[in-house]
Amino acid sequence: MSRLQLYNNIAKAEWILSPRHMRNVVLLDDHQALLQYYRPFNPICLDGFASCETSESVEDGSRLTTVRLTMHTTDDFWVDDRHLCWRITTTQGNQYLIGLDEQPWPVATVVDTYPDKTTERSGKTITVTWTTPLGLLRIVD
Repeated sequence: MSRLQLYNNIAKAEWILSPRHMRNVVLLDDHQALLQYYRPFNPICLDGFASCETSESVEDGSRLTTVRLTMHTTDDFWVDDRHLCWRITTTQGNQYLIGLDEQPWPVATVVDTYPDKTTERSGKTITVTWTTPLGLLRIVD
């Protein structure tokens, strides 16, 4: 059995080095996280809105959630074998966390797009995938 949920209108995406800055996140019931104090997230300049989808599946008797964040940017961005966490913010102001300070890490891939036509979108497409038993974590104050 599989379940899919879409999160549209993501107006802001930010990244942070996970092992160094994401310690002491408190996990609450019902897929929620409490950050407790300021953390130095780095914003990505989005070209339009980003999108996020979650899908659930059962593998070997365990429920796993796959979170996939897709965004377009004209910024320079390199993954460089870094373990990153992501914070996304919707147009309604809801914030979600992708990744923690432990494995499994979110995996980011970057694709450069340089089209032949001036009417097509150019820049970078960043795709972040996180497969975890936790799922997408809503950040609460």
